Amino acid sequence: MSAKWNSLIMKVMVTFFLVILPLYGLSVTLTLNSSKQMREEIERTNESVLLSHFLRLQFELSRMNNLAGQFAQDEELSDFSALLPIMSSYQIAQRLNNILLKLDQMKSTSPYIQDVLYFLPALRKTVSAVNGISDDPADTWEGLIHNRGELKGAVSEYNGDLFLLTSSPFVYTASSTPNFVLAIQISAPELNRQLESFREKSISGAFIVFGQGNHTVISDNGLMDRWNVLKDRVRKDASGQVVRTVTEDDRYYSVRDSTFQFDFVSFVSNDVLYQSIHRYSVWMWWLTAASCLIVVVFSFWIYRLIHKPLIKLIKGFKVLERGNTTQEIVHRRKDDFGYLFSQYNKTINRLHILIEDNYVQRIRTQDAELKHLQSQITPHFLYNSLFTIQQMAEMDNTEGIKVFSDYLGQYFRFMTKDSAREATLEQEMEHSLIYLHIQQTRFSNRIAFDVEPLPEESRGLMVPRIIIQPILENVFEHGLSQSASRGILRLSHRTEGQAFVIEVEDNGQRLTDDRLLELQSQLEIAPSQWSDRETTGLLNVHHRLRIRFGSEYGLWLERSELGGLKVVMKLQRSA
Repeated sequence: MSAKWNSLIMKVMVTFFLVILPLYGLSVTLTLNSSKQMREEIERTNESVLLSHFLRLQFELSRMNNLAGQFAQDEELSDFSALLPIMSSYQIAQRLNNILLKLDQMKSTSPYIQDVLYFLPALRKTVSAVNGISDDPADTWEGLIHNRGELKGAVSEYNGDLFLLTSSPFVYTASSTPNFVLAIQISAPELNRQLESFREKSISGAFIVFGQGNHTVISDNGLMDRWNVLKDRVRKDASGQVVRTVTEDDRYYSVRDSTFQFDFVSFVSNDVLYQSIHRYSVWMWWLTAASCLIVVVFSFWIYRLIHKPLIKLIKGFKVLERGNTTQEIVHRRKDDFGYLFSQYNKTINRLHILIEDNYVQRIRTQDAELKHLQSQITPHFLYNSLFTIQQMAEMDNTEGIKVFSDYLGQYFRFMTKDSAREATLEQEMEHSLIYLHIQQTRFSNRIAFDVEPLPEESRGLMVPRIIIQPILENVFEHGLSQSASRGILRLSHRTEGQAFVIEVEDNGQRLTDDRLLELQSQLEIAPSQWSDRETTGLLNVHHRLRIRFGSEYGLWLERSELGGLKVVMKLQRSA
């Protein structure tokens, strides 16, 4: 468990969380503050809308009340009742028409005036700006006078309508009759239209209550129950100031007028008020989820980018620790780790070369000469050569003995020249041709060989000594020596990129597919494990070429088109 918590992936995730936490906290704080400010702005806007409508209604009621007082002082209205006994019918009719015109002018002064009524009890007439002149039963003006003051203000209520009243005299006894009564009917449709406009401003609703709460004169959507909850709390506050009242579901804004005794109330649902805050909360949760997801994804990306290549490198070192110096690390990305792995691969390749070189050096210091002679000159080859000379002597073939002896002399002079470890490719090829002539003499021309001349640019290439002749020797000893038909040996070459390729192939019939696979696998074993005498010469050449040029060069074994073995030798051209 401790190792798990101390792992790189956990440290990266914790680090990213610690980095993102202050930013996340700052974001949350800014969001909450913004939500709070937005809520306050919404509340101030609601108060401003309410106060604007309240002041407009207050102004209109005051102007209408003043207008009623001014008209009540008009001579045509005030002294009409007193002059009735001396006026003719024509004069009375003319006066009533003049009063109708004045009432119509009064009605047109404000959209809040639905009608203006002038009651003349002595004449039992009513003049209406809307309905004109008509007879009036006494109960109409009496009902208006009777209800005056019921709402504790200048506004009166009669049959569900609101009126501003004035009379002459203003105060009278029950046994007397007023000279006239002037009533301004307040427009209920206009008040409703004003209340409906609140909905256009994202406010849930509004209503107006006149009086002390005993009468609901005008309301929007029957909101009397809401007023009953608020009226006791609103009464305690000063007139003309907006009061906030908070309930479980709504927030109320109310303002009161003490002159006309009405309360203007608007309310907004908490769901509407906190809608933006809820939206911010949802976004905050999404931000939280996105932040966590980003941290996790980025952490695993860092893990893949850093931790996995490190694990791959550690595994590579473990393989190297077990003694395997040939397994390279494959990394396809072109990044810093690619450079690291490339250097690692170069290091283990160089280490592999140094190990094998050290082994070769150790062999040379112990028994270098013996191993060299055992791998290159076999007693059987020497015996066969002497036997061939004997046969030519018995046949008195002195010219053949001379040529054959010259070949053997050149051959042994090159083989025993240990002072030089390298030779040119041209010298190697000449030595190989001498060996072929010796073998051709031995086999009485039963074997034909085809050797392609070296190109001029490759003749000076420096290579380890004795690298082609052991391959030719392997062909003769294990491929062509017991061939029933005429043997063929072909030596060709080609250029392949930075490599100079030499191919040696024969038409021997003894090579099976299983044997070919066995030979191919033996090229990868260490020199200390060489046990097959048949392939010792090939392995010697293969490992010396790798030590000299690197793992990309050496020997490869294939089946020849001629039917026998094909040995492909790759040499470095720039060596």
